[in-house]
Amino acid sequence: MAKFFYKFFIFIFIIIFSFGGYLSYFGIETDKFDDLIKTKANEVNKDIKLEFKETKIHLSPTELNLKIKLKNPQIIIRNNIINLSKLNLFLSIKSFFSSDFLLKRAEVAFIKNDIKDLTKITNIFVPRIINKKIKKIFAKGEIEGEFIIPFDVEGNIGNDYGFSGRVINASINISKEFYIKNLTTEINHTRDKTANLFDINVKNGSFLDFKLDGSKITLKRENKKIDVKSLLKTDGEFDFSKVKTIATLLNLKINNIQDISGKTNLKTNINFTLDKKYRIQNLDYFIEGEIPKSEIIFEEKKIIKKYLPNYKDTITLKDSKINLVKTNSSNTIEFNGFMKTNNEFDSFSIKQIYDFNKKSFNILGNADLTNSQLNISRLNYIKDEAEQSKINFNFIFIPKKYINIAEFIFQSGETIINIKNLKLNKNFETEDFDELKIKTFNKASKNNDFIVKKSNKVEIYGNIFDAEPLLKSLFKKDDKKTFSKKFSSEIKINFDKTITGTNDDVTNFGMIASINKGSFDKLSLKGNFTENEIIEMSIYQIDNNKKTLQVISDRARPFIKNFDFVKGFEDGKLEYESTISKEGSSSNLLITDFKVSKVPALAQLLTLASLQGIADTLSGEGIRFESFEMKSNAKGNIMNIEDALAIGPAVSILLEGYVDKGKTVSLRGTLVPATKLNEIIASIPIVGDILVGKKTGEGVVGVSFKMKGPPKDIKTTVNPIKTLTPRFIVRAVEKMKKKNQEESK
Repeated sequence: MAKFFYKFFIFIFIIIFSFGGYLSYFGIETDKFDDLIKTKANEVNKDIKLEFKETKIHLSPTELNLKIKLKNPQIIIRNNIINLSKLNLFLSIKSFFSSDFLLKRAEVAFIKNDIKDLTKITNIFVPRIINKKIKKIFAKGEIEGEFIIPFDVEGNIGNDYGFSGRVINASINISKEFYIKNLTTEINHTRDKTANLFDINVKNGSFLDFKLDGSKITLKRENKKIDVKSLLKTDGEFDFSKVKTIATLLNLKINNIQDISGKTNLKTNINFTLDKKYRIQNLDYFIEGEIPKSEIIFEEKKIIKKYLPNYKDTITLKDSKINLVKTNSSNTIEFNGFMKTNNEFDSFSIKQIYDFNKKSFNILGNADLTNSQLNISRLNYIKDEAEQSKINFNFIFIPKKYINIAEFIFQSGETIINIKNLKLNKNFETEDFDELKIKTFNKASKNNDFIVKKSNKVEIYGNIFDAEPLLKSLFKKDDKKTFSKKFSSEIKINFDKTITGTNDDVTNFGMIASINKGSFDKLSLKGNFTENEIIEMSIYQIDNNKKTLQVISDRARPFIKNFDFVKGFEDGKLEYESTISKEGSSSNLLITDFKVSKVPALAQLLTLASLQGIADTLSGEGIRFESFEMKSNAKGNIMNIEDALAIGPAVSILLEGYVDKGKTVSLRGTLVPATKLNEIIASIPIVGDILVGKKTGEGVVGVSFKMKGPPKDIKTTVNPIKTLTPRFIVRAVEKMKKKNQEESK
């Protein structure tokens, strides 16, 4: 009996195994499940209906599922029919004996449907608002492949849905600016232990007319979020409109660029996460590649032309490489290659790091400046083209707040400019620094060699200092201050030699000063032209609003040289005093016993006044003056000459007017040959006898004149007169009285 049951069970097992094998491999056709399947599909989504002719059932023993293949299936979604090439339904055998939902998953395949049909499928399991966006994005193209749609025990669509297939010749409009054309991709869906993976390989397509062939995108869906990793290969030409679009996408600012064009070959990695509401998080990207050639036109920057005179606001690049990295905390760009701003290419390398938390930029790098002309006017230094040179730099700044020059090194031959930790505010005013080393040459002769250090106080010392730029600015009021209100320090300066640009070198130059809140409140300067010729300068505070500048120099030429309309100045001593306030300055200038030989405006004036003899003297040996006195006031770059009187053996001049420094000279006055002046004064009762004795004369006493125009092109007009104005006579008498009193001492 036991043997019978044993054989019976073996027989039953063989029948079940054979039936299972047959059911697994061949399946059976039946219509028993048709109504059930249609009813259950409608339970999942009332807007979905399944239509098919018959079913074929297979057994999936490894999953304990029944696999139901539907012949000639169609999905009707809100009256939209989608023809399918395959629709397989997997029913849980366990669910036949429990209350669990019968349908475990569905496999839906179709061949070359219109890509817009995708939204008919995604409408099943993607939120409607997202589905609307998908519908707008996919403009045209075809799609083929297979969807896998899982269901949980409650009948809800699970999170493990996937798609494998192809997108063919699609146009995708992400926005008006961002669009992809002729896109053909392969999409593969796999699943690991915890996540669904989608690998998208681009076979063909273009983004903003850049080829995308060979690009890859990987999607990892896990825990209700999607991690997106992409490698985009872009190859093609670009122009300004494309660059603006890409800059917007990457949140880059290009406000100072007017135009740009070129060719590029880049690899771009873009990674981000989509949360359950499909919002982008944790965006970062990495771009690397080559820019064989490009041309960039920038907005005009006068400050660049100030240092690079031949700069034309256009930069041409070649053989350049770029790396751009965006993370949550920073944005880094590295750029190197060859650049030209004029005629020839020089190498460069630059790196910019933007810190999102601090909102600060760090720009560092180096550049070859061999083929660029460089002009540093404050050091009286010019580097010509073809002179080998290079710079290294490291700047840290926040726009409109501060700039810190952590390091700046310029080298050209023996010339070196080395700056360490120079801190400037938004107005480029000095707030602090560590050290400056300066060594420059002018026309092959060393004109600067000194060191500036700051610890408890500022110390400046060296072998030689070129003071010509300082002398040029001495009588100008500049709205741009050197030091900020945060800067306060004692200053000590010692130079073995100070050059002025006129062969009037100063030795044993020394200065002590005090800067309080960005402004000199005390200064004492001394130096020697020779053992018996000195120069002294001082600044002292009168009150909280006013200070006085005094200059005494046994040589006036270093100061007068910097007035463009006066050339050929010789000899003379200078005394200058100016009261300076926030509103402006009021000054008195006295120059005694000097000679001028090259004053174009004066030469023209003498010629027009028919004083050719004196004019010839001016162009020859020069005209000597006993004194020149000027009272003036200044505000900004406008100097108002209230009263100026020059008296000499040959000619005397009284004038007034204004000088808009660097732009316009506007003067009017009276010019009188000295002999005629003496005759007029001699005719004044008592005074004339005392000053010049009794003399007589006839003819024109002098001329009135007007002079106006740029310093190098002053136009002069004259009007002969026979009588002098009382003002001229009074000033001349005062001057002569003063002279006689000094001589009688």
